[in-house]
Amino acid sequence: MIVSTALKNCTFFHRPSRPKSVGAPTQVSVLFRYIALGTVVFSSTVTFASTDETFKKSTFSTHFLQNGGQGVDLNDFLQGSTVVAGTYRVDIYINRSLVGRQDVSFTKQETTGKVEACLTIPIFESLGLDLKPLRNAGKLDETGAELCYDLVSLIEQSSVEYDASRQHLSIGVPQASMLRSARGYVDPALWDAGVPAAFANYNITGRRNTTRAGNNDSYSVGLNNGINLGPWRLRNDSNISSTEASGVTLTSNRTFAQRDITLLKSQLTLGQTFTSSQVFDSVRIKGLTLASDDSMLPDSLRGYAPTIRGDAETNATIEVRQNNYLLYSTTVAPGPFVIDDIYPNGSNGDLEITVIEADGRRRVTTQAFASLPQMVRRGTFRYNLAMGQYDSNGYYGVAPMVGIAGLAYGAADNTTLFGGVQWAQDFSAINLGASQNTAIGAFSADVTQSTSTNAAGQRSKGQSARLLYSKTLASTDTTFSLASYRYSTEGYRTLNEHVSDMDFNDPHRRGGRAKSRFDLTLNQSLGGRKYGALYLRMGEQRYWNLPGKTRQFSLGYGGNWGAMTYKLNATQTLRPDASRAKSAGTRVSLSLSFPLGSSSRPTRVSSTLATDNNGAHSLQTGANGSVMGRDDLFYSVNAGHESLGGKTFSGNLNGTTPVAQVSAGYAQGDTFKSLNGAAVGSIVVHAGGINFGQTVGENFTLVEVPGAAGIPVGNNAGVTTGANGYAVVPNSQPYRTNWINLDSSQLGADIEIDNPTQQVIPRRGSVTVARFNIKQGRRVQFELVKADGTPMPFGTRVENAEGTLLAIADPSGQALVLVESDKGTLNIKSGALACEAGYALPERSSTQGYDQMKLVCR
Repeated sequence: MIVSTALKNCTFFHRPSRPKSVGAPTQVSVLFRYIALGTVVFSSTVTFASTDETFKKSTFSTHFLQNGGQGVDLNDFLQGSTVVAGTYRVDIYINRSLVGRQDVSFTKQETTGKVEACLTIPIFESLGLDLKPLRNAGKLDETGAELCYDLVSLIEQSSVEYDASRQHLSIGVPQASMLRSARGYVDPALWDAGVPAAFANYNITGRRNTTRAGNNDSYSVGLNNGINLGPWRLRNDSNISSTEASGVTLTSNRTFAQRDITLLKSQLTLGQTFTSSQVFDSVRIKGLTLASDDSMLPDSLRGYAPTIRGDAETNATIEVRQNNYLLYSTTVAPGPFVIDDIYPNGSNGDLEITVIEADGRRRVTTQAFASLPQMVRRGTFRYNLAMGQYDSNGYYGVAPMVGIAGLAYGAADNTTLFGGVQWAQDFSAINLGASQNTAIGAFSADVTQSTSTNAAGQRSKGQSARLLYSKTLASTDTTFSLASYRYSTEGYRTLNEHVSDMDFNDPHRRGGRAKSRFDLTLNQSLGGRKYGALYLRMGEQRYWNLPGKTRQFSLGYGGNWGAMTYKLNATQTLRPDASRAKSAGTRVSLSLSFPLGSSSRPTRVSSTLATDNNGAHSLQTGANGSVMGRDDLFYSVNAGHESLGGKTFSGNLNGTTPVAQVSAGYAQGDTFKSLNGAAVGSIVVHAGGINFGQTVGENFTLVEVPGAAGIPVGNNAGVTTGANGYAVVPNSQPYRTNWINLDSSQLGADIEIDNPTQQVIPRRGSVTVARFNIKQGRRVQFELVKADGTPMPFGTRVENAEGTLLAIADPSGQALVLVESDKGTLNIKSGALACEAGYALPERSSTQGYDQMKLVCR
């Protein structure tokens, strides 16, 4: 009687919204676990209906339940089902990859008696199954979109499993039965243009500086404004500033409208915008641009990666690794295979390809991989077009019309061809180039020829050649992130230089005209970073119209020693000018940082000592950390001494609230005092009202929870729903699935969420809405009894007037139900017995988590 007693003391209940939630087991699934436990313990009561090796059916004696289990029908529970029939929102996995979330009907199968997922043709299509062979074989009925199919009988070696505790529907299908599509593909039909909305990001700062001359106050408000209407996004960047010297000024820096073009996988921009830097230097124009947007492509088709080709002797598994990380794994049929949707971890690092045959034999080959920004995959394009008026934001007195076009094409597995043209008044340029992935690295070479006429009518013609190189040497863990060299003849002009020549005909007012430039970025790990890493960054440029050269040089070493981090850095800067004078500066610094204590958010102390070639030196020491271990309030203090500037001290406090990020600071030196404050956040206006929130990014999401205020949004510090039931999640990724979830642990006992996790797939710049349905009421433990006062049997169903299942009675005839009104009628069903029972709740008690009352079935 141990199990019987355990069952007697347990309350089983079912919340109708829970089957659509994710990450928490339904209460019904808990019920089934107890049934399974009872079946195992009382194995003597289990009877096999067949002597076949396959277990077909079991029975359970209800006499072990309270009241002898009178009227209890446990057949559904004992067929191996993990859910009762109904519709559930589930995460669907295909071959272990999450492909989506949707409502799926679970129905009782006539042949097995089990409750299983109803898989329909629309579900098969959404999963990417190749249905053509099934249609040709006449196995699908196209007239019945809602017909349920047994996938296991349709496709050999397929499987369907449902985990009720996690609400995961896992489907396994051989690769041969799947439509071939790139990994990370999201159907454009799912891209969400969002809702009409207006917003403004604000950055309000105020500062008071006090010196011997007196006080000087300054204020500024930076604004990033936006309006979304249909597929269009209007954006504006403005600034309001106020100083005692110049008063109040308003500046509009940039205004443009943008939308995406699905068919072209591109972004169209109208207004003040910047041209692409893919081929030529970027310039600002007033006009339009149309350019490829790689984020609209699947993950595995972004950027460049080589095509892998090989042969398999049997049904083999292909594994691709980079830097010992598994990037890709698939199964192929005997014969030649092609893999063209690799998504590397970085732009460098050779690929290791392992072919594992069916008999266990392994063949390992290596394919060189290095890439440069100009490179694209075989057979793909990347383009950009621009037309408009040159916009120097008032710097130059001329603004010619310009036209620009650029194109890159993957001509072969390892070769990209690219080029472009530029046109403006009295100016033209053409570029041609190629990039190649080789065994010793990625190379790129291109040549640009320009023709221009300046304001004096002088015509110039010249060429500029550029070489780029990138490579990671795995044997020494050395990375040439970028090495480049450019040489230009004296007559060569960029578009910016041409506009300068048109405006400033005085040669003494022109900037330096480049002759040659060399750039190098080198990273060297020591002992797999066990002993730190060295880095070198160098840039050197010479000019046709200036003496000497410009040089920027940085050499550093850094790493970790336990919890302490250290960094030694040396920099040198050399700059010439037209008067043949030159300025040079060399600076060496040492930085140390370490935590105090071992808490999850310890205070961290840092110190930096620096000196330069002029004999000046400085020491800065500070500490920063979380206030009382909070994740929304941080502080920093710093004290320093400079040989030329004296002593300094500063302190700052930064906090994050649901409506803004605020900060305050104080600084003091030998000759000054400074007090500052700032507030950074956003205002969003939408159909549901006005919400204040943290600074929003290019894409953000409105969370809608009708009638519920103060509900935290998971994984977003400080984000909670406002009085109107909306919250602003400040960032989301365009053209990708973004999961938004509510923190259900912070909900009251009288609130249920229908779907605590939602997904949004926004278009670039859109404002999407994640809508959550909640049920609010009072939690009541009903004691279900018959008219004669005896308890209703175990498994009795409690439904609302619409027939929605609210709860299932436990062995004591009790059911915990969330009712939405203080007075109403519930339907009670047990076998052939069905009745209505009215209830009227007493005044709400502040000391009880739920109410208790008797419900009589008459």
